[in-house]
Amino acid sequence: MTSNDFQKFTTSYYKKFADTLLSFDKGPLADVLAVFDAVVARGGTVWMAGNGGSAAIADHSVCDCSKGTHVPGTQPFRTMSLASNVSILSALANDVSYDDVFSEQLKYYLTDKDALLVVSSSGNSTNVVKACEYAKAQGVPTIAFVGFSGGKLADIADTVIHIEIDNYGIVEDTHQSLIHMLTQYMRARNEAAVSS
Repeated sequence: MTSNDFQKFTTSYYKKFADTLLSFDKGPLADVLAVFDAVVARGGTVWMAGNGGSAAIADHSVCDCSKGTHVPGTQPFRTMSLASNVSILSALANDVSYDDVFSEQLKYYLTDKDALLVVSSSGNSTNVVKACEYAKAQGVPTIAFVGFSGGKLADIADTVIHIEIDNYGIVEDTHQSLIHMLTQYMRARNEAAVSS
């Protein structure tokens, strides 16, 4: 491929990304924010899970949600990634099943003050589907960030943000941007509350 091919590919990728950012249904984002706010008010935790790049989004989101929103004098936003502890992930995968690595952790940690956010481009990863099913059975709010056709999670989760494009990179780029937007809004609101 030539440098001209690379430039065309670059332009095409970012055009698809920009079009995706502008076109997805943003209505459910208010519902995500409402879940986050309710968890903060209850002193609960939002648990997060995903595989591969979506696991990295879950881990990254903990930093943005907990540290990124915190302003002294406001309630902390407690978040934890079920994908981040290699010891427990590998023990559960080895001793139980990789399909159960997230739902088993929820059995240990989940309380009625909490919520679950799962991230999956396909929406069909068995371990995140089982985690969502378990959390719903416990009566806690469930949020799914999905891509492609939405998969099983689009039918299971209470609140769904669906990035309807068949490109893993653009789906994941957009999923991470959702957290950045939500948490920057939450921080700005916290700063305004403290300064008023």
